[in-house]
Amino acid sequence: MGKSKKALAILMAAVLPVTLAIGCTKEGESNAPAPGASGGSASGGKYEKELTVTVSRAILDAATVKDDLEAKMLKEKFNLVFKAEDYSRNDWPTKTTLLFSTGDGPEFIPYARDQWKSVEWMSSGFLRPFEPDELKQKLPNYMKLWTDEEWDTVFKSTRFSDGKLYFLPSKRTIPVQTAWQYRKDLFDKYGLTFPKTPDEMIAALQTIKDKTGLIPFVSPGNSSSPLWAVSTFFQMFGFPDLILSWNSFVDPVTKQFHAYPLAGDQSRDMLRFLNAMYKRGLMMKDFATATADQTNKLIAQGNNVIMQTITDPSYNNGLQKAAAPDVDWAWVDNFDHPSRDPQKTIYKREAYHSYWGPAIKKGTSQEKVDRLLDYLNWAASEEGQLWYTYGKEGVTYEKKDGAPRFLPTMSTPANAQGDKLSTYGINIGSIGLGGFLTLHKSFDETFNKTKLDMSKTIPAKPNYFGPIEPIFQFNEADRKKLVGLETNLNGVRDEYWLKFITGALDPSNDSDWKKFMDAANKAGLPEVVKLRTEAYNKAK
Repeated sequence: MGKSKKALAILMAAVLPVTLAIGCTKEGESNAPAPGASGGSASGGKYEKELTVTVSRAILDAATVKDDLEAKMLKEKFNLVFKAEDYSRNDWPTKTTLLFSTGDGPEFIPYARDQWKSVEWMSSGFLRPFEPDELKQKLPNYMKLWTDEEWDTVFKSTRFSDGKLYFLPSKRTIPVQTAWQYRKDLFDKYGLTFPKTPDEMIAALQTIKDKTGLIPFVSPGNSSSPLWAVSTFFQMFGFPDLILSWNSFVDPVTKQFHAYPLAGDQSRDMLRFLNAMYKRGLMMKDFATATADQTNKLIAQGNNVIMQTITDPSYNNGLQKAAAPDVDWAWVDNFDHPSRDPQKTIYKREAYHSYWGPAIKKGTSQEKVDRLLDYLNWAASEEGQLWYTYGKEGVTYEKKDGAPRFLPTMSTPANAQGDKLSTYGINIGSIGLGGFLTLHKSFDETFNKTKLDMSKTIPAKPNYFGPIEPIFQFNEADRKKLVGLETNLNGVRDEYWLKFITGALDPSNDSDWKKFMDAANKAGLPEVVKLRTEAYNKAK
């Protein structure tokens, strides 16, 4: 969510009753495209012919599948067989691009993402668009997920340069779900309060390091940028935590557009802070290269005492309980955020959508397209949401007082132990804790009550602002040009930021800063700023 990236090397969010009655549908929901939605067989009806669709998925963990419930559901409801190839998230974009370029690309991708080369696939003509009439007529359940205002924003934010939509963005259900947590047991033990400023942050973490020998902050980068490891601190300095994905943002107070602020003077204070964190040993030394396994091992040993996260404190307690029996992670009181400027505190406000969702290969037979659209329309229905959020009743969840509840054998946002839905073939390659096109409403009511409260409390605070992600309208030539320029520029940015953080260069030294700016300008910074500014103004 990117990193979702991130705090805890990113966990993120999750899972999909159209109840059919003969000659009758639930008001406001279309069931016609999904025969078998009540659990009947697809054979002998609309889906008498079995169709095999090739699928490619990017996975974080190689799950051991006990029982492939998704395969059984697809066969039963839609007479569909997914012939899937799974790759690690680091390898998947390259592998899938190679398949597309040789004509063997997958016919269906459950989770396409901008960061995973989906823009390149759109540009190369590998994907088929979802046409407006198609969305209305064949995906009515999906369209009912959005209000008109939401969809207008989502469409403008996710359309390609040709004005068409090539993947179905997933629907977020919580406006604000990220806030700071800390090891309350350690802060209380040493008479510390959660810091309100960057200087207080360094002082508090230094005390804990001196008293315990623990590394106070542990988070790795990822394949797209090593700087994701430190993005949790961006908001303290007025930047969106997703600036590494956005590259640009609009200041929520001044409404000023910043085209590429991580190569600008406004980022020097943040680099001074990160350099102090690194120099004092308050963050892991190998943050830029550490693997998820290395990071998880450090956390399991009791390291990491603060984080900005979406996970429940009880989940984090479970990760460290063996090494620290008295561990007590807690949300910061009143969900307060540390900030360099008390007159402008930045929090992470979620977009209406996530930048990932299903896509279909161009050239896929109309017969298969129609079957996939029926499947996707069902996935967006209440039955589909329930299935992709909780799995199969009696196997992964049960009903209590009419509400779905995971069985004790299942891992949940509040319990790291147990089987995951991917163990049953559900949401393999998903980003987050479940869900496909959106979560079932009961999930937030059960597991995210705190975040629902957070969504009311944080935005109502005085001087609290959510950064604004700008909407752009590039023509195809400028988009391609920007991709090439930013590939080089982002590499230069990462190189020099790592030098500033680790002390090879001094962000306070004007001569060292000039080296960075000279390298950034040579890599195309002025042209990037020009292209982004023009596309932003065009989209207004």
